[in-house]
Amino acid sequence: MGFIEILINNLIGYDGFILFTTAIVNVFFYMRTRASANRLHDGIFQSVNRGLIKKNMSLYLDELTPDEVDKLMKERDKTNRYYSIFTSIISIFPYLGILGTVFSLIGVAGDSSFENMQQNFLIALTSTFWGVVFAIAFKVLCDAPLSPRIELLNAEVDRRIHRYENDDSDVMEE
Repeated sequence: MGFIEILINNLIGYDGFILFTTAIVNVFFYMRTRASANRLHDGIFQSVNRGLIKKNMSLYLDELTPDEVDKLMKERDKTNRYYSIFTSIISIFPYLGILGTVFSLIGVAGDSSFENMQQNFLIALTSTFWGVVFAIAFKVLCDAPLSPRIELLNAEVDRRIHRYENDDSDVMEE
């Protein structure tokens, strides 16, 4: 059996199924993070999204009402929660690959046939391979477009909240 065939068979097996299912779950959290970050961006910058102006958070020129501050904070918390889950799952992929490797190597321990040992050893290595491939793929998605955007949005929300709190304290002093 060729290496490519072993990789594909491993992806179809139980450890591949676990890795693939985890990847699907992580795609879901990636999409939720992006959607939430887009809503947060639209709320902060009043940008045009698909030809429609979003008016659910009117934060134009830093003029915030208490309701808008609340909406902004809730959306930021939601975005950060999804992002945290997404990045946590990324770190799990290599461990899932190693777990698949351990399961495959346990099968080698009871077998004395050299050919079966070799086959199980190759399957064990492909589990680790798929875990690393998924981790790298999602890490690229995280570090390239998503992470800088989340950092920018968090900084902008902090800036606007700080300005709101300072404006609010100025009103109380007068």
